[in-house]
Amino acid sequence: MRVSAPLVLFGGTFDPVHRAHISAARAVSRVLGDAPVHLLPNAVPPHRPQPLADGEQRLAMLRLACHDHPCLTPDDWELRQDGPSYSLNTLRHFREQHGERPLVFLIGADSFASLHHWHRWEEYAALCHLAIVPRPDSPLAADTVLARFPESDARGLCQQAAGLRLMLKRPFLDVSATAIRDALARKGTCPALDPDVIAHIHRHHLYNVPDCQPGTKHEAP
Repeated sequence: MRVSAPLVLFGGTFDPVHRAHISAARAVSRVLGDAPVHLLPNAVPPHRPQPLADGEQRLAMLRLACHDHPCLTPDDWELRQDGPSYSLNTLRHFREQHGERPLVFLIGADSFASLHHWHRWEEYAALCHLAIVPRPDSPLAADTVLARFPESDARGLCQQAAGLRLMLKRPFLDVSATAIRDALARKGTCPALDPDVIAHIHRHHLYNVPDCQPGTKHEAP
């Protein structure tokens, strides 16, 4: 069977985008032969609280974080849609655009464990593969989900359009966006963020950052 270059889709709030997001996206790209990755910020995430930064700001931060990585492309498709940002709608759109090209949906192990609660998740197997990035202490996925997406290797994902599961061993998605926003509000900076992203946050006064420049030393609270 002919091997095709897959397209990877990575959705999330990216509120803000951090180094673990970029590391995960680059890792999946490398495993799949430098496959392109589209990072899609949600407009209205259906499974979590609404983002603090608006879509325009989150997209701008994504562009800064992806600037030095040609395989990564910030994509505003979900931001341009009305209603909740259901992944099913995104997958259907990209399947229509790309025919039988392999599509790979990148998610963390915690999301994989709760996939059976997602909106019409059973339809995903006809639309995409899954690439699962580990997360510390994530529970196991339900047997129904494991059965719907048989485990495979990278080559297997490139040989058919959808329906398989790739389990990555690293990197770990061990960064909390909530902790990042808390650090920004308290100290004005966070090592989990790209310096250009931190500068953008200060320039636009996002996440209640203190009135200081990135890199300024602060006393511990």
